[in-house]
Order: sequence, then structure tokens, then C-alpha cells
Amino acid sequence: MLVSEAEFISRENIKHFEKRLETEADSAVRSVVFKLLAEEKAKLFLLATAKSA
Repeated sequence: MLVSEAEFISRENIKHFEKRLETEADSAVRSVVFKLLAEEKAKLFLLATAKSA
């Protein structure tokens, strides 16, 4: 998979998780979504720094 493809997927996942947090009321589910969002943001950061190196 190309870096740009992985970046696109990460950005789309981030959008999805942020949108999900707008409507999710269950605290257990919100906790999992927050964790997934943080992991995806970290992944995107690593992809961006790897691309610029």
C-alpha cells in the first residue's frame, strides 16, 4: 500500500470516528472510539513524518 493511500484511509477513519463521537451516548463505546481515534491520529502522524524524512 502506498503511503498516500494509507494517509487517505487514516484521514477517513479519523472523520468516521469523530462523527461517531458526535452521536454516541454509551460511555463504553465512546471510550473505545476515543482509543481508536487516538491510534489513528498517531498512525497518520507517523505516516506524515515518514513521508517527509
